[in-house]
Amino acid sequence: MNPYTLLARYYDLENASFTEDLPFWLELAEEFGDPILELGCGTGRVLLNLARRGYAVTGIDNSAEMLERLQMKLKQASTGHLTTPPVIIHAPMNDFNVSGASPFSLTLIPFNTFMHLLTSADQVAALGCVRRHLKTGGALALDLPNPGEAYAAQEQGLTLERSFMDGNCMVQQLSSVALERAAQLAHITWVYDSIPPDGIVKRAVIPLTLRYTFPAEMSLLLEKCGFNLTHLYGDYDRSPFVDGAPRMLVVAKAVQEG
Repeated sequence: MNPYTLLARYYDLENASFTEDLPFWLELAEEFGDPILELGCGTGRVLLNLARRGYAVTGIDNSAEMLERLQMKLKQASTGHLTTPPVIIHAPMNDFNVSGASPFSLTLIPFNTFMHLLTSADQVAALGCVRRHLKTGGALALDLPNPGEAYAAQEQGLTLERSFMDGNCMVQQLSSVALERAAQLAHITWVYDSIPPDGIVKRAVIPLTLRYTFPAEMSLLLEKCGFNLTHLYGDYDRSPFVDGAPRMLVVAKAVQEG
């Protein structure tokens, strides 16, 4: 089962306050223009922010449940008067085709989405799909955690991440992470405890596996797939990628094929 079948219910609630990355994506949109392709668009946190500012955006996601929530938002009055309504496609990010579209100027793979590609073959397939849809000189931007910091972290057992309200229920979100360092995998268990007024707790347990990618590895993947790595940032303010940086933000340009 796709973990987002269950996670979709909580995704917007737990990420409602996460806006730190939105200026970064807007700056890239201003620099490279549209049309813009977003992989892993989910419920539209990044996509709708761009669409409201007049950018032509196409979103791709492999979770029908996440896209259903995005479609509901598009029907609401607050997002229903978009100059250019976004195009939404249900497809995996390593095997998609946007037929009839003009070549994209910019492709975004925001907040950890690239980590869902668990093998090098899947990563190459996804980057190859992006390159086929991106014009020469267009940009690809990925947002990942700093893998060095993640590997240095000690496993903590079950940890409370945050609490939020779901209707009249308090939800406590907990997680545990087991690192399989040789395979560059993080096996995450998300636990959602819903506590209604009667105090009877309902628990949802959702396993998820993600893959870390290191800077030199990323550079080689990009080169193999027709890109040139141009920038490596350590945070959304475009500070340098160094030891201790919280993020690994990758910006690459599509090079001339052949």
